[in-house]
Parts: sequence; structure tokens; C-alpha cells
Amino acid sequence: MARTKSDEFDYIKEHILECAMKLFAAKGFANTNIIEIGQACNASKSRMYHYFSSKESMLETMLRSHVDELLVMVSDLAEKAGDPEEVLETYIRVHLEYYYRNSERHSVLIRDVDHLSPDARKDLKAAEARLVSFLIAILQRLNKARYSDRPIAVAHAMLIYGMLNWTYTWYKPSGPLSFENFAREATSLCLHGITRE
Repeated sequence: MARTKSDEFDYIKEHILECAMKLFAAKGFANTNIIEIGQACNASKSRMYHYFSSKESMLETMLRSHVDELLVMVSDLAEKAGDPEEVLETYIRVHLEYYYRNSERHSVLIRDVDHLSPDARKDLKAAEARLVSFLIAILQRLNKARYSDRPIAVAHAMLIYGMLNWTYTWYKPSGPLSFENFAREATSLCLHGITRE
């Protein structure tokens, strides 16, 4: 008879992932071992292997869920009716808030993605490419002539993502700019550059 799934299975799995994420963020994936993760979540090595086949599978699960959750949040923005400048501002604000709220998990994505298996890395890059395609669709609504050139559209979208991906390292919403105001300033920079007020 197959072993039945515990009512607490999902909770325990998430708890293990949370502990692993904090250790990966603090020490790096390569400098963290299974025993330390078990100690952090008060689980034996055998119990953790019941939920994850390896430390690498923990990394894959947390990073894929990080990108998938963001995909769900922004997937409809590229098709959203209304002013495309407002759509871009919303797209930027959603990212800023999400990366700030999930700064530990995001830092693991930025720093430790190369520890994924080639197949997992390929899948993650495909998901990230979908995010870029959503942003390109918004840019094309803003300036169809300019962004019909695919290499230019990709370059500009990646420049914007480069800006978004690293703001979690320094931006604090408790400072002089709220998320809304910060997103507005970031959008203005993308739309108008530096010289236009």
C-alpha cells in the first residue's frame, strides 16, 4: 500500500525551504550543507530527504517558485487596457515590491542560479524570458516603431530588468520614497531619461 501524504506535508516542506533559503542567503548555497538545514528547521537528515531528494532540489524548488509567483502577478499586465505609461509604472512597482518582500530568496536567485542542474537552469531561463517578453510587449505599446526592432527591444527590457533586479540591495520603503513614488521615478527615468524633468 502506498504511503499516505501527511496533512502537514506542505507546511513541513515549506518550513524546510524557508530555513534553507535563509541559510543560502546568509552563507551561500555552496557553503551550506544538509545537516545545517536540518538543524535550522529541527528535522533529521532522513526526514528532509523525505521531502527533497537533495540540497539542489531545494534550490530548484525555491527559485522556480520565486519566478513563477512573479509570472502570475504580471502575466496580465502586458494585455491590460489603459495608458501604457501607467501599465509600465505598475509593472515596475510590482517588481520593486516583490523583490523587496522576497529579498532573501531573490538574492539566492541572483547569486546561486549557477548551482542548478543544466535542465533546471534552462527551465528557469525560459520562465525569466517570459517576464522579459511581457515587458517588451509593454515597450512596444509605448513606442511601436522603435521596439519593432527585436534586438533593441530586448536590450532595453534587459536594461530595465538590470535596474529592477538590484534595487533590493539598497532601497528602503521606510525612506523618503514610498514604493509608489519610487516606481514613478523609475518609470520616469525609463520613459524620459535624465535631461527631461
